[in-house]
Amino acid sequence: MPRRALVAVEPTYAVVRVGEEDRRDSRTEGAWKAVERLYEAGLHPAIALHVVHRGRVLLDRTIGHLDNAPGAAAGPVATPGSLFSLFSGSKIVTATLVHALVDDGLLSLDKPVADYIPAFAQHGKHNITLRHLLSHTAGIPDMPPGLDAVGLLRRGEAPVAEICALRPLTPPGERVAYHPMTAWFLLQRIVEDVTGTPLRPLSRRRLLDPLGIENLGYGVDPSRVAEVALHAITGPPAPGVMTRIFERSIGVDLDTAVRVSNEPAFLAATLPSANVIGQPREMSRFLEMLRLGGTLGGARVLSESAVQSMVTPATPRQFDATFGFPMRYGLGVMMGGRRFSLYGLNTPGAFGHLGLSNVVVYADPARELSVSFLNTGKPMMDHDMLRWYWVLQRIVSVFPRR
Repeated sequence: MPRRALVAVEPTYAVVRVGEEDRRDSRTEGAWKAVERLYEAGLHPAIALHVVHRGRVLLDRTIGHLDNAPGAAAGPVATPGSLFSLFSGSKIVTATLVHALVDDGLLSLDKPVADYIPAFAQHGKHNITLRHLLSHTAGIPDMPPGLDAVGLLRRGEAPVAEICALRPLTPPGERVAYHPMTAWFLLQRIVEDVTGTPLRPLSRRRLLDPLGIENLGYGVDPSRVAEVALHAITGPPAPGVMTRIFERSIGVDLDTAVRVSNEPAFLAATLPSANVIGQPREMSRFLEMLRLGGTLGGARVLSESAVQSMVTPATPRQFDATFGFPMRYGLGVMMGGRRFSLYGLNTPGAFGHLGLSNVVVYADPARELSVSFLNTGKPMMDHDMLRWYWVLQRIVSVFPRR
């Protein structure tokens, strides 16, 4: 195994912080012990775990530091009130907004993208619909070549003209291939054009404010950058094939992406697929809204039919042409499964998302469970990632399916 980059680990009692949780229910203590063992592996500067079961908060804890890159001095200890990046978990918020606008009669999932952006029809893309974008079957998973991708990440700019000029790799609906960026820039443009409102204020008015969510959204105010947990490359170097996939689909290499993700410009930008930032408890609240069919605390932001459309499998389980392993998608979410699942074994009805590279947010209606498992190390390949998956398995193992 090549030399590993690890963060400095302190005794767990010194770096664990506990928020508001129901101490009468100890079923998730095993999962938290698994989090502590993961922290002790030195792969994550900070880890947060928030678990809600039947509306009760059973875990609201963090461990580690807001900033603790390998070889660097540790910063302040992270707390449940700290802000964490969701990375691709951001797609859940963007997809929910799209479905909300379908509810409002402003969008149609089966309408061609070219009806909203005429230039997109180039090179035979006239039959690609919003449904294809949300289900990762549009055939345009890779970023256009020659872009200043670092500049785009810093400025939050959508290269729509360049995406419109792409030639599809496969016909729409034929092949699953994760679209990390392209589809979501298109969805952002469509949403902003039909509403006349930028993504950030629109999401707040249409979704977040009605749910009482104050500390979750696209980017953060520059005055709050210091509250965000920063990321670090850890573990052995990523394999060459993984690096090439990353560069092709994101536009930059992993090291550059992680470095830019810590910059104030990125943290304050709006990127529909990559930089929703917030408190773990508020992401769990958002997931609870979806688990409960579009309503929470007396506020309905999405119809039950829209939620069902979003979280019902839209693709068969097949090898994803981007990832190279089996995936099944809803319309904006990654679906669970019985044997192969991001959320633990025997989670066929669970839905949520993975975020670079170990962030997992999901809801499992059959277990009446919502989970935000956020972390700041970026190991792409390491044997101690088994500890990461064990956290997820410990959570689902103590809650039987209905």
